[in-house]
Amino acid sequence: MPDARFLLPLALLALGACAHGGEKLDRVAITQRAVDDPWETTNRRIYSFSMKVDRNVLVPITEGYRTVVPEAPRRGISNFYNNAQEPTHLANAVLQGKGKSAFRALDRILVNGVLGLGVADHATDMGLPAEEHDFGQTMAVWGVPSGPYVFTPLLGPNTVRDGIGFLVDFIFDPADLVKTRLLSREERYIALGFRVLDTRSSLRDQGEQLLVGAADPYATARSAWLQLRRYQIFDGVLPDEPEDEFLDDLPPPPAEPAAEQSPGPDE
Repeated sequence: MPDARFLLPLALLALGACAHGGEKLDRVAITQRAVDDPWETTNRRIYSFSMKVDRNVLVPITEGYRTVVPEAPRRGISNFYNNAQEPTHLANAVLQGKGKSAFRALDRILVNGVLGLGVADHATDMGLPAEEHDFGQTMAVWGVPSGPYVFTPLLGPNTVRDGIGFLVDFIFDPADLVKTRLLSREERYIALGFRVLDTRSSLRDQGEQLLVGAADPYATARSAWLQLRRYQIFDGVLPDEPEDEFLDDLPPPPAEPAAEQSPGPDE
């Protein structure tokens, strides 16, 4: 009888072989129901509350964190949390049948774990940038539609499918299981607090100014996130002709200003 240790990888690869792509993936990645936002009234209330909490609580604490902790240690903390997500990326890449991405995650685990001691990202410097894969993306690849758009407290923009995917990744996070065994409850709370601060600090560095001056910040955030999520589900390789015409309603990326031309001799 074959060793049971080999059955799980074979089962995961079999599931990955059943994954959907192309037009099927395009139909479920971001559905019309997500764009229509049927829960908009409730979502807007949660968004308004979350922004007040962010502005009055998280932003001041994050600014203090950025003031007290120099950039190099902050980068090490961020690398540590990013590296801790690689086993999750590896598992989801396998479930999606993406062998190349699975080996990329494995390479990053080995390089950053050994050479970087978990707090450096030498893998990216070696031409091995992270390829993120989550269970929400896995369900999309399996053909699960996105469902309605939902703005969740603390987690921000989401769809029903991707919110469930986040919970699955959170519950079965290998790094979290290790922390549960090694750290006390108080130490886990401290680690969670640093994770929140690191995430909020990263948002500031990644262009949160997108919402500054927007006539409708909620709608802007929703449209931007839906575009980003579709891009992530397709691993950055979008189909040439989207199956769903509603995607044309999403605002295009801002165009670069055209260069001024000098008037011609006949003008």
